[in-house]
Amino acid sequence: MKALIVDGEELFRLSLREVVAIAGNFTEIIEAGSEHEFLAKTASHSDLSLVVLHPSSLRDEGENWVKLVRRLYPGVTILTITNQPHEATSRWMGTVTIARSTGVAMMVSTLRRALRLPQETGTLATPARPQMAAQLEQSSQDEFSRFQESLNSEQEPFDMNRLSYRQKQILAMAADGLPNKEIAARLTIAEGTVKAHMHAIFKVLGVSNRTQAVIRYGAAGSRTSSNGNAPALNPAVQTVQIPA
Repeated sequence: MKALIVDGEELFRLSLREVVAIAGNFTEIIEAGSEHEFLAKTASHSDLSLVVLHPSSLRDEGENWVKLVRRLYPGVTILTITNQPHEATSRWMGTVTIARSTGVAMMVSTLRRALRLPQETGTLATPARPQMAAQLEQSSQDEFSRFQESLNSEQEPFDMNRLSYRQKQILAMAADGLPNKEIAARLTIAEGTVKAHMHAIFKVLGVSNRTQAVIRYGAAGSRTSSNGNAPALNPAVQTVQIPA
């Protein structure tokens, strides 16, 4: 079996990949983070058994993406990820829906039900799922800690002035937990422009993803605050959050 995960946030794709791997015996799990990647993946894979779809990551956020998946893969199991726990499920045309904030064990159970797989078999028995979830959480925390430690061990603090004013604005909003679409709306610029700025920020900060950029921003803020010079970023941002 093959599965395709469509989500614009790398951190969520990583989490969903682990959930899908736990839920079923998939030979390949493919990822797409944008409309372009989604269309490219569907063009080269014709035998998908599962599509995990976060419509808000795609351009029109609507039912057209579900319709397209149904046309491309008749009979495929579709798991739609909604932003709100009580979002109306009728618009997603009978797909299996689950909120983005749902826990690992419930997601695994929902996926197995959608795929018509037994809820308790072998290593996926009920007692094992919480243990696997704990291992995944610990692994993420360890990676997070290692990255923070590497930042803290740097001899020279990072100079946030290497970023442009617009890049500082966008990084501050990302650290406040805002997705690219919301950042674009607040700054009255295109979402693609926000993405381009984010990639430029990654290069300047020497990181590979949004989460690491936010961590580096927090580390730079801590260092400059301890020296009495706060970074010239959004003053409304008081804490650093990992964006959803």
